[in-house]
Amino acid sequence: MIKAIILEKILRTVSKKFKLDKVLKYVEDPNDADERIDKLESIVFQQSRLIEMILKGDCCGKSKKSGKKGSKKS
Repeated sequence: MIKAIILEKILRTVSKKFKLDKVLKYVEDPNDADERIDKLESIVFQQSRLIEMILKGDCCGKSKKSGKKGSKKS
């Protein structure tokens, strides 16, 4: 029982000395860096989709084939 009390006080002292509460909060809780990374990931994804569309020729709803007229047989 005495060992547990002493150990708890030592842990509290070490935690305060190295500010482990703040470190743990920064690691576990969402912060501004997480928000910026999420935003950048979204932008990268959107730009990669746009590049794929441009390479396929589907940009702005137009395709390479849309300019050509085909003949219809009735």
